[in-house]
Amino acid sequence: MIHVTIFGSHEGQLQTEKRFYLTLFGACELKRPTVARLLLEQRQVPGNPRTDRKPFFLTLFGAAGFKAPTLAEEFIDLREMISNGLLPREDWGRCLAELGQTEGAVASLTMFGGFDEWDLPSEDEEIDSLAVQRHLGNIPENAGQVLQYGIGQRGGERTATVRRAILAIA
Repeated sequence: MIHVTIFGSHEGQLQTEKRFYLTLFGACELKRPTVARLLLEQRQVPGNPRTDRKPFFLTLFGAAGFKAPTLAEEFIDLREMISNGLLPREDWGRCLAELGQTEGAVASLTMFGGFDEWDLPSEDEEIDSLAVQRHLGNIPENAGQVLQYGIGQRGGERTATVRRAILAIA
């Protein structure tokens, strides 16, 4: 499937199926799926590594990039996956290790522009997202306090913070 952005901008969700993204004189910002969604996809399609389906980004005179989901989104997706029995807590570490072997599988060519592979949500976006989800009752107070420590963290530290928040409500 092809996605083309010319003289404009696009903001949306990164699709994990094989795609070709062309950005010409414009901008394309995509939000990465949460770790829970990636784990669910990996479990649903065993033996079919994500590297076979990596998207290709061609950016000419423009900008393209990924933005990580907020900690609140990560927490809610993971909690739902665990509560629905799709991922037992004891399998968490093994699944993350398997995901780490295939994660980050994108290819890109950028000429006269920029490509950002891992942009974090701003501090304001993180705080607003946590505040809204706490107000709605989707994130308990103790888990919200743990998630606050993950703001600005990348990679393993971010994932570990979400896991500690899940354990705080167990």
